[in-house]
Amino acid sequence: MLPCRDGGGYHPAVSDASSDTPPAPTLRRCDLHLHTRHSSWGHARVLRARDSYSHPADVFDRAKAAGMDYVAITDHDSIEGALRLLEQRPGRAAEIIVGEEVETRLPDTGQRLHVNVFGLDETAHREVQRLRGDVHDLVAWLRRRRLLFVLNHPFWSYRFQKRPRAYVEEILGLFDHIEVANSTMPAGHVEAAEAMLRYGLALGLRKTAVGGSDAHVLDHVASSYTLAPGGTATEWLASVSRGECRYVASSIGFPRLLSHIYRAIGHYYAGLLAPEARASMRPLNYLAAAAFLPGATVLGVPAILACLNEIKQRSVLALTRRSLERGVTAPAPLEALD
Repeated sequence: MLPCRDGGGYHPAVSDASSDTPPAPTLRRCDLHLHTRHSSWGHARVLRARDSYSHPADVFDRAKAAGMDYVAITDHDSIEGALRLLEQRPGRAAEIIVGEEVETRLPDTGQRLHVNVFGLDETAHREVQRLRGDVHDLVAWLRRRRLLFVLNHPFWSYRFQKRPRAYVEEILGLFDHIEVANSTMPAGHVEAAEAMLRYGLALGLRKTAVGGSDAHVLDHVASSYTLAPGGTATEWLASVSRGECRYVASSIGFPRLLSHIYRAIGHYYAGLLAPEARASMRPLNYLAAAAFLPGATVLGVPAILACLNEIKQRSVLALTRRSLERGVTAPAPLEALD
């Protein structure tokens, strides 16, 4: 089933039903892409910075307050956030999904891909980390283990390493689930991802779209999410695996994204005052933090880089979408694909 985008005009077709028709199952909500302070910032490890400074319990509380039935923690190459949450809220374990955002690569181009994996334990996590150097090895193992896995923000790292259709065809051959809704992505992401699904359908490949906020701060937890039937987290994940789901998409916009970047920088420097943070710092780390401070506060380097990345991503999304739409002679509306 190809899910629908709430608020965007896409909804399942409604047919006349007799009084004997059983009621539709209750759809339960889950934000499938959430980060906590256990996500490290891999781009500048010398700083010892984190990609998020949210505590797992706070993320859980925020998601529940926003109406999420289940909460999936997906830290970068780590399941520590989810495990800590289970320790802190043992009575809510049935509502917690252990996940992980795995960074892997296409071996021929080196392009990085982010893949959310759900239902992990520590043994599976170690194997995922061992295999993440090659996306083909990773996906083959995940399929054998029958774990739900999703390609996140499919155009995030795409810079025309291959022609658009060649790239999309490779991705559609690897992944059955695509993150269409991601609140941090630029304008045009949802439309490009939907064009990808239509292109796949034209090739006879029916894929499933899901949504998650990709929240690194508490403010936009549950801004995008996935709906599926399931009375337990395991049943819910099984429904998503079968494609019995739809997504709700909402973008936070570039100004808010930029504010979140600077808030993270503020948390980083404020955190250096805490004994816990200083315990992991060495002279080289302090030197890097001191060197980074003028660029972050005076020169505005993070803002400049974020603006350039926004422009670059919007261009990639627009060009890729046009290429995919040219490859579909008579695109079907998404509501007709359920």
